[in-house]
Amino acid sequence: MNAIAKLCLNYLREEGYAPKLTEQNDVIFKAEGKLYIVSTDNKDEQFLRIILPNFYEIENDTEMNKALRVANKINRNVKVGKVMIMDDNHVWAFAEQFIDNSPDLDDFFKRTITVIRKAADDFASEMLGDVDGLLRKLLR
Repeated sequence: MNAIAKLCLNYLREEGYAPKLTEQNDVIFKAEGKLYIVSTDNKDEQFLRIILPNFYEIENDTEMNKALRVANKINRNVKVGKVMIMDDNHVWAFAEQFIDNSPDLDDFFKRTITVIRKAADDFASEMLGDVDGLLRKLLR
C-alpha cells in the first residue's frame, strides 16, 4: 500500500467510515449509501482518484447516444468531477487530482465526494428527466 492509500484509509477511519483495503490496494468505503473506491498509483505518489462505480446502466443504443452527449455536458460543467461510460455500459463518476506528499485530507476529501456525487446526480437527472422517468427506469 502506498502512502496516499494509507493516509486515505486512516482518514476515513477517523471520520467514522468503515474503509477496507482490497487486494489491489484500493480503499473502498460507503458514504450516503453509495460505495466509493479510492485508487492510487504506486508509480505516482501524488495521484489520487476517487470513484463512484456503476451508478447508472445504459440499456440500448438510443440511450448510449444520449449518455455520450450528457457525459460531455457534465464533464464540461462540473469542476473536478467527471463521468465516464465504461465498456460494460455502466457509468462511473470520479475525480482525479494531484496532491502534495503530506496533504491534509480534511481540506478537500469531503468536497471531492460532494463533487463526484453532483456529477453522478446531474448525469442521472439529465438521462431520466423527471420523476416519472426515474420511476420507469427503476421499475424495469
